[in-house]
Amino acid sequence: MNQEDKVYEIGLVLRAEIEAHSLNNEGTVGNVTEPRSIALADGTITDGISGEMLKHMHARAFWTVGTRESFCKSCQEFSPMKASANPDVNEAVKQKKPISDVLGIAIRCPLCDAHGFLIEEAALSRKSLVEFGWALALPDQYHRTIQTHSRVAPGEKTKKEAVQMLYDRPTRSGIYAVISLFQPWRIGFNDVVCKYSLNDAQERKKRYERTIDAYKAMLTRIEGAMTTTRLPHVLGCSGAIIVSKKPTPVCIISPLQENFMEDIKKIAQKENLEVHEFKSLAELLEKLDALKNCMPFTIG
Repeated sequence: MNQEDKVYEIGLVLRAEIEAHSLNNEGTVGNVTEPRSIALADGTITDGISGEMLKHMHARAFWTVGTRESFCKSCQEFSPMKASANPDVNEAVKQKKPISDVLGIAIRCPLCDAHGFLIEEAALSRKSLVEFGWALALPDQYHRTIQTHSRVAPGEKTKKEAVQMLYDRPTRSGIYAVISLFQPWRIGFNDVVCKYSLNDAQERKKRYERTIDAYKAMLTRIEGAMTTTRLPHVLGCSGAIIVSKKPTPVCIISPLQENFMEDIKKIAQKENLEVHEFKSLAELLEKLDALKNCMPFTIG
C-alpha cells in the first residue's frame, strides 16, 4: 500500500430529511420542553441539533462498535472524564512527568485519542480527531409542533378527584444540513512534540476503521433525546464525502447553500481532492465502507 492509498482528511457534508423527532432541546421550564433554535447571519431563526449532541452520538457509537479492552478504565465505563480519570495519566501527572509523556500515555486509549479530552491538573488538552457542526434545518423546510400529554399516577383513575399531570413536548420535522470532519493523519499523533506516540501502523488502521464504523452506526440509526417516544423517521440523505490524500484540507461547504455540491466539485478539482457523491443512506454507507480499504496518512 503506497502513500496514494493513505487518507489525510475526510469531510462529510449532507442534507438529511428527519421527520417527527425531538433529538435535542434547550431544556424544560415548568412542564414545557423548548426545542433548540439558532440564529443565522441574516437573523433568520431555524431549528437545530447541536454539534455536542452529534459528537456524543459518534462517541457512543465508537464505544459500541468494537471491543474495549484497549480503552482506559475511564472510557471502558464511557465516563465523560476520559483521560482525566485515567489512573495511569493521573499517576504520571503526580510524578510530574513531561507533558508530552502524559499525552502519550493518554492517547494509548483509542477513544481518548479519537474524541479528545481535557486534563485540568496538567493544563493539557487533546483536540478531537472528529468534529461536527450544528445540524441546521433549511430555513424554509422545517416545521415545529407542540403536543400536550397527560400522565396519571397508578390508582388515580379510580378516584373522583384524580390529579392529572399535563406536560408539553416538541416535535420537529425538517431537512437538515450536516457537516463533519475526520482527520486520520492525527491518529496517535502527539501534538506536544509533533511526532507520533503510536507508531504501530496496524493499530492506527484499526482506529481509523473504527472511527468510520462509528459514523456508519450513528447514521444508520440516529440516537438522541426523547427517542423512546419520538424515534426519528429518517426519509433519506444526500451529499458528498470529500477525501484528501495529501496534506491539503478538505473543503467543507455548508449544505445550507443551495449550490453547495457545485462549489465542492470546483474546489476539489483544483485541489486534487476526491468527491464521492451519494443519493441515499445505503450509498453513503457503501462509500464509507470503501474508505476502510485505505490507511491513515502519516506526517513526516
